Parts: sequence; C-alpha cells; structure tokens
Amino acid sequence: MARDDQVLAALGRALKLEQDGYAFYTQAAARVQDPTCKQTMLSLADDEKIHEAMIVRQLEAMSEEGDFVVLPNVEPVHADLAAAILPPDPAQVEQRVSEHADELDALLLAMEVEVRSYDLYRQGAAETASPAGREMYQWLAAAEMTHFNLLMSNYEALNTPSSWV
Repeated sequence: MARDDQVLAALGRALKLEQDGYAFYTQAAARVQDPTCKQTMLSLADDEKIHEAMIVRQLEAMSEEGDFVVLPNVEPVHADLAAAILPPDPAQVEQRVSEHADELDALLLAMEVEVRSYDLYRQGAAETASPAGREMYQWLAAAEMTHFNLLMSNYEALNTPSSWV
C-alpha cells in the first residue's frame, strides 16, 4: 500500500471511531437516568463531532493536496504519547452494558471508546512524517486522554461515597 493510501486508511479508521463514539455517547445519554451523566455523555458527543470535522478536513486535504493542513483554531498541545491508557476488559464491558445500562456501565464502555481512539491517534502521531499531521494526532490524543480522565474520575467518584466531578 502506498504511503498516501496508508494515511487515508488511517484517517478513515479515525473518522469511523469518531462517528462510532458520537453514536455511543448519544445512545448512552438516552439510556442513563442521572442528569449529570446524561449531560456528560452529550458533551462528549459534541466533542466527537468536532473531532470528526477535523478528520474530514484532513481527509479532504490529503485527497486534494496530498498532505495534511494546519488546522485553524487548534492550539498545539504536548501529549505524552508514550503513556498507554489501561482499558477495562472489553469482553466484560460488552457483557455488562445492555439496553438497561446504568451510569457505571455507560462510563466503562465510554472509557473503552476513548482508549481505542487514543491508541489510534498515538499510533498516527508516531507514523506520520508530516508536522501538521503529527500536530493533529497529538491534539486528538490529548483530547481523548482528557475524556478518559474525566470518565475515570466520575467512575471512581460513583464507586465511593462521593458524586460527579
């Protein structure tokens, strides 16, 4: 596979993950009862749409110009891409989450969604030779890490005599 084809394939996988993330978060918001959890899921869904638009713009640039473009209004971030996020066991997550998912179930599956996205962006940043591409992947990886940390904090808070953060 040619390098451009590999980049387009990676961006296609990234786009699919963001679309799946959006679908998950909107479905989770419809299923959970807690208003704060519902709002958290809807906020994450909004973020997935922003990420999707960013990836679509890069797909267009790669197809039309043959390279990544620097995205406006995106501040460069430093993300420790050597750090892995430890996901919950995917088999257990899938088994626990059903139509009657509670907030903890939704949070567990949401963390898995974020881990998959983070790992893909971490890999993309390591593999791209384009500074603009690396910047985009680092920004997306940092955003997914932020999502994961928010979800984990809420998961931990719900498992202790505390409340949402």
